[in-house]
Amino acid sequence: MKHLRLALLVFAASAGSLCAQDEQQQRPPTEIPDFSNLDDYIYEPKSVLSFGFRLLSGAKLSFFGSGRLGTNNTPGAATGSLNRTYHDGSVGMDGRFAPRADTSGNPVLDPDSGSQIFDPIAPDGRTNTWSFQNSSQITADGFMAFHTYSADVIDTGTRKSEANSNFGMEVAVSRDMGKLFGSRASWQLIAGMTLNDLSGTTSDQMQARLTALTDLYSLNGEVAPIAPYSAPSSASASVLDSAGNPVLNDDGTAQSVTTDTTIFLTNQPADRSNKVTTDATSVEARWKLKGAYYTFRAGPTVWVPLFSRLRASVGVGAALIYAGSTYSVTQTYTPETGAEITETSSSLTSRLLPGYYADATLQFDLTERTGFYAGAIMQGAGTYTQNLNSTSESGSVANYSTRIDLAKQQGFRGGMTIRF
Repeated sequence: MKHLRLALLVFAASAGSLCAQDEQQQRPPTEIPDFSNLDDYIYEPKSVLSFGFRLLSGAKLSFFGSGRLGTNNTPGAATGSLNRTYHDGSVGMDGRFAPRADTSGNPVLDPDSGSQIFDPIAPDGRTNTWSFQNSSQITADGFMAFHTYSADVIDTGTRKSEANSNFGMEVAVSRDMGKLFGSRASWQLIAGMTLNDLSGTTSDQMQARLTALTDLYSLNGEVAPIAPYSAPSSASASVLDSAGNPVLNDDGTAQSVTTDTTIFLTNQPADRSNKVTTDATSVEARWKLKGAYYTFRAGPTVWVPLFSRLRASVGVGAALIYAGSTYSVTQTYTPETGAEITETSSSLTSRLLPGYYADATLQFDLTERTGFYAGAIMQGAGTYTQNLNSTSESGSVANYSTRIDLAKQQGFRGGMTIRF
């Protein structure tokens, strides 16, 4: 019985296994999932960085104003012995001294130093301390003329100039906003910044009222020295023996003697006069503007494909200009005698100007991410006025202005783009 039960168990297990295998073979095979109905995901860059240059026409400049040119000369009162300075010379107090002597004619010595004491000579209406610069100061009747000058600019005209065209740096970032009304054209929003120089200069002669003060001094019949001359003066000459040969020192050098060659001048003017004239050639003004300006811009741009890699765009938008400039004026007066009288003044300012821009561009795409662009641009941002008001220690005055017109500028732009 035991052997029978074991045989039945083996048979049952074998039959179950055969049934399971048969059932597994009759089942359908496991299917592989089908992903063919899913779209492929490819990242498409939406932002563009562009950087390059921008060449813009210069701002239109207008220069106007008035000024005064003076000097630190102090001619003093018309009478009296005093130190006077002129544009072409000077007349000072007499500097002559004589040795002090006692009643017996013996020199008086300083008790501390033991040196001889000298005292100013008694005034005789002359001075040995003076100078002049130009032979034209010698008059035909033997007087010496000294002058002080001043010029008042009375010119009301305006001088116009145009600032230099210049290359500037341009950087911008744009964002693709999609197709425009379902067409092939697309549009972007762009924001950018440009830096350009602001410079210009011009010069012209100015109508001016000239004032010349003239003091005449007598040479007391002496022959006028050769210009330029400064008194007191002296000359050195070799000592000669009776035969006309130089007398030598113990060391073999030639002996010399110093002689006083001073020519004396009266110590106060013999005559004083003032002359006022007007001309347009003696005074020149030179105006100079130097600075830079930033242009910030933002607005939409429409792109139209022309060929597979060539596209064209048109953009408009708002602009904001931040300008900073240094304005300087040099006034120069060329008087009849003496050196030129020159004074330079300057001022610094900065301004914000709202405006607009418009551009047209062609772009060639080298790859899907890089390309080159070139195009034309126009922008405008109004005008501003920079004033210069100053007074120098010499009494010179500058009241000048310049008007900087940035209302209409044209130019060319170009550079490279990178999509990211």
